[in-house]
Amino acid sequence: MINGTTRISLKAARTNANMTQAQAADKLSEYFGMKISRQRVMEYEKHPAETPPAFGQGFANIYNIPLEGISFTQ
Repeated sequence: MINGTTRISLKAARTNANMTQAQAADKLSEYFGMKISRQRVMEYEKHPAETPPAFGQGFANIYNIPLEGISFTQ
């Protein structure tokens, strides 16, 4: 919890959005207008601190959750 906001992991955010990694990759591909692989989604879930800010915003958008609600720490 940071500043009174409960944060969940990227994987939990994806699970709550009822998406597979492949579906998340497809949605991110649409969001960014370029191909995003399932493996990239998997790597950011394993190593959230390495998630670039633009991808953080993309995840928040496709999972329909505020950016502040996602934890990008190990």
